[in-house]
Amino acid sequence: MEVALIVLAVVIVLFVKGIYDRKKYIKKLLARVDYAYGKIPQKTLSAEKSEAIKYYFKQHQTPYSIDDITWNDLNMDNVYNLINSCNSAYGEEYLYSLLRTPEISDEKLKERGFLIDIFSKNRELRNNLAAHFGNMGTMKKISVFEYMGSLKNAALEGAGIHFFLDFLFVLSIVYIFITPAIGIIGTIAMLIANIFTYFKFKTKVENYFVIIGFIVRSLDSAKAITSTECEEIKPYMDRLRSCIKEFSGMRHGAWLVSSSSMNSSDLAQIFLDYMRMLFHLDLIKFNLMYRTFLNKEKSFNEIFETIGLLDSMIAVASFRDLMGRNCEPTFTKDKTITADGMFHPLIEDPIPTSFTTDRSVLLTGSNASGKSTFLKTVAINQILSQTIYTALAKSYETTYFNIMSSMALKDDIIGGQSYYIVEIRSLKRIIERMNEEIPVLVFIDEVLKGTNTLERIAASSRILLSLATSQSLCFAATHDIELTFILENYYKNYHFEEQVSENEVIFDYTLREGRAVSRNAIKLLSILGYPDEIIESATEMAQNYMNTNEWKVY
Repeated sequence: MEVALIVLAVVIVLFVKGIYDRKKYIKKLLARVDYAYGKIPQKTLSAEKSEAIKYYFKQHQTPYSIDDITWNDLNMDNVYNLINSCNSAYGEEYLYSLLRTPEISDEKLKERGFLIDIFSKNRELRNNLAAHFGNMGTMKKISVFEYMGSLKNAALEGAGIHFFLDFLFVLSIVYIFITPAIGIIGTIAMLIANIFTYFKFKTKVENYFVIIGFIVRSLDSAKAITSTECEEIKPYMDRLRSCIKEFSGMRHGAWLVSSSSMNSSDLAQIFLDYMRMLFHLDLIKFNLMYRTFLNKEKSFNEIFETIGLLDSMIAVASFRDLMGRNCEPTFTKDKTITADGMFHPLIEDPIPTSFTTDRSVLLTGSNASGKSTFLKTVAINQILSQTIYTALAKSYETTYFNIMSSMALKDDIIGGQSYYIVEIRSLKRIIERMNEEIPVLVFIDEVLKGTNTLERIAASSRILLSLATSQSLCFAATHDIELTFILENYYKNYHFEEQVSENEVIFDYTLREGRAVSRNAIKLLSILGYPDEIIESATEMAQNYMNTNEWKVY
């Protein structure tokens, strides 16, 4: 009797301690998400996680998805990291896919804008949801969506062997009261056997087990979320409730597999871990949950997407607050872009840029004057406009585009391809997308710079003309002033310039209409301390060419 009372007291203490720890954990979680809102996300994704997070996107690509070349050209991983304050693995994977999948109509964009606006204004609502998402947690190295999909391939032996071992273990304990010597030996033997077989079977399904545990926490948190009273997001709560009902059998006894608490110091969980090892409680329940999940995979995908959308839109609301000046873009039917005070999200203290064009653009100016940054600024703002319904500008008017670039290319040493081959392959993939129903917005930095001047100007002028006369809008940066004359009937000219004094170069990064007229490359060599004989000789050669249209022969 005394032993029973002691055990009961311990259980009560552990239960109360568990409730207290959970409330304390949720309180800290609420404080953390509230503090993090509107600030730069303090998370670093490992190389493994960065790769794993792409899986959901790869399963949902569209013809207008941002391809790898364009994504890398624009440093979009860094933009994603700046936006990604998501608190759940669902949100992280959904946000990545969303940023790589521009919309070509306003239905989903309006929905996202609606949610972002709600979360921007309702602090209590977003903190409550973010805390529940945080309780789900994120995965360090794997993709939740990938492993959910691979669950169907898990080779399970069934729960029969675990029930059999439990029976023998209990039988050996009973024998202690009948034949103590045999009972004790049998109990010790079964204890060792159960622990050994537990880890043997657990190792086989460890990765799947992590996902099932995560799914359990997700369902618990999703159920808790549905108690949120907010008329604006009621359709999302109703959708979650409908899907969660289908997992009621799976959730009963789910505490055997995974606690909804993420606090590893929870004494009740430590006690339960020992019970799992001895009686294989989690392995038995895992088998039952696994089969339920396979039958309800479609419903869980809907839960994934609903939570992913809500979590990622809270992250976008935080991003808007972090950026300060932003707007919702205006989409028109005209193939035009008009930006007022546009800026790049990754540049500290950026210089705002304003421009308008209804035709393709040629951009000229010296190195480091701002050409490449301008191209990336326009491209990134177009992507953000068509994905998270946000432009970093006072106003931004555009149409729906298929966005492609050819900018930060490198020669392929392993593949044995020169820079020029890599470049023309990159440009060819763009040309092949011309004349589709959705116009292509093209960004090219230094057209065909991998070949000689004569052929570069001849070939690039024809490529750029082809782009300008097809169903596309092209922004191209070049050092070849000749192109601005050859293509002046098809391209609008803009340029950046610098001021060169006796000992310094000053860039104001201001976009100006017209072609660049300054020639300061040789002057820059002088400022950087090149020998006088090189400077003087180069100046003489340049002047001689200007006068005779011929190069001096040494």
